[in-house]
Amino acid sequence: MKPMTSPARSRRLVGVSALACSAVLVTSCVGSVQGFTNRAPDGNPIDAARALPDAPGVVREGSAATSCGEFVLEQGEKLPAEAIAYLTTATEADEAELAWSHPTTEGDPIVYFAYVAGWNVGVGLSMTNEFDSYGGDYGWTVLSCPDATTATNPASISQCDELIEG
Repeated sequence: MKPMTSPARSRRLVGVSALACSAVLVTSCVGSVQGFTNRAPDGNPIDAARALPDAPGVVREGSAATSCGEFVLEQGEKLPAEAIAYLTTATEADEAELAWSHPTTEGDPIVYFAYVAGWNVGVGLSMTNEFDSYGGDYGWTVLSCPDATTATNPASISQCDELIEG
């Protein structure tokens, strides 16, 4: 049997949890598009993907001059149109990246990183199914997409060309 928690202790724990969540939310939004929030859970799949030993260099470094945001999407959610537009604008100007995760039907995250730079034609897209418990062949797929809209739309990713590193 679990010990009972007093109402005062419960309120104190909730207050501390809310304060900790606020600090994490403020910290995680630094460098993202103004007005967007990162709703990343404790086990942030974007950070976890960056830390994978086989992550492509551009993902691991995350050193683009501009961030279009990082988003942990819920089932049925789409990337904000403003983030995609920001990435589109960046393709014409300078280096930028957009990171997001989207859950599979079972709720496991697939993580994506879209990046643009003067040295790259179109939009580079790196994605991993490393956290998909039903993913099969785990690892990274690196693609070159003609534009930001194609790179960020799961239905059109098949129009991107696979790149082989090395």
